[in-house]
Amino acid sequence: MWENNLTINNPFGISVFGSALIKTPPDLVSIQASAACTEQKPSAAFSKVRKVAHEVKDFLRRSNIEEFGMSQMRLAAEFAFIDGQRKFTGYTARITFQMILRSLDRTEGIVSGLVDSGANEIRSIEFETSDLKQIRARARRLAIAAAQEKAQIYADAAGVSVGDVLHIQDVNPQVLQGRGEGHVQREPMIDNDSDKQTLDPGAIQVGAAVVVAFSLSSKKTA
Repeated sequence: MWENNLTINNPFGISVFGSALIKTPPDLVSIQASAACTEQKPSAAFSKVRKVAHEVKDFLRRSNIEEFGMSQMRLAAEFAFIDGQRKFTGYTARITFQMILRSLDRTEGIVSGLVDSGANEIRSIEFETSDLKQIRARARRLAIAAAQEKAQIYADAAGVSVGDVLHIQDVNPQVLQGRGEGHVQREPMIDNDSDKQTLDPGAIQVGAAVVVAFSLSSKKTA
């Protein structure tokens, strides 16, 4: 079972799993689009895609998109199966653009403008957060706090005291997605969901998970 991977070998105290999930709304969007043209000769494909790329650049500049980059031109031979045979169909020249928008409400207009200016491939639209590093650090702190709280609950129930931290093992936060077997519903893996009221389906989820080992000692009696 996958849980065995979370076990600390040769435990000599208490080892507990702690996790946290933070949901945050995106504050930027990354768009990747390409202009691709297919012609029988490479020179014709190059010339056509270069003209389209110029139109796309003009559109981005008119739209005051300062954060964008353009790839070098690529060329690939294209083939298709026609009547059961692989036949050459032409050369495709392609230039790809990558851009960042800080105003999410402009996404629809920019994508439409890219297409209108000749970008015939919208390769990806990814909503992201500029605070990922800080949010991930917060999630890790919450995961440690969750592990400490769980260890204290177990120790209180067992009549012992939680001592020093002996071991911290980072765990891939993908385990927070949980796993089920057949029709059986399993308990969610999240120990600390700090944003339970976040209902935005587009929220970015940043998780952290750890296994922490603590020493144990007998409680002192008065």
